[in-house]
Amino acid sequence: MRWFRRYRPHVPPTVKKNIDSVKELEEELARQRSRLDRLSDAITRFTGSVRFVIAHLVFFAVWMAVNAAWFLGAAAFDPYPFVFLNLVLAMETVILSTFVLMSQNRQQRQAEQWAHIDLQVSLLAEQEATKMLQMLRAICQRLDLKELAQDRELKEMMEKTQLDVLAEEVEKAHKEAAAETGA
Repeated sequence: MRWFRRYRPHVPPTVKKNIDSVKELEEELARQRSRLDRLSDAITRFTGSVRFVIAHLVFFAVWMAVNAAWFLGAAAFDPYPFVFLNLVLAMETVILSTFVLMSQNRQQRQAEQWAHIDLQVSLLAEQEATKMLQMLRAICQRLDLKELAQDRELKEMMEKTQLDVLAEEVEKAHKEAAAETGA
């Protein structure tokens, strides 16, 4: 039966090391959550589930049945149009939306932290690539390959990336695109 199994390529140790590093960072971020963050996430997770929808449907059906004229009659505590039920649902909406916003804020903070890490890694990779280009240029010059060593595109790639200039250009491009689309 082994010959039916799909071939799984070997995962290099460096990739496993990177996966473990990311896992450790995720675990650390999870440990840093406050009790309120964990409560907010649990509530948000439950309210975004099918069980929550089913529980609400059952609750509404029972509420309406109990308050129907044929069940309790004049003794119904919230007869049609179910004003008290509307009040309860409005209060629930406010509370649940607050918990959802709290979870989203925490997730946003975490996403910003990951973006910062990603930026740092990208900058480091850019610095390493520039250094490698400089070394390759030196090798070309040493091997008397002046034509390759003097390549204009290579010179541009070897220049240090100016983040402030890059950020300004990106912002300018966004504004131009927004102006073109009318947004």
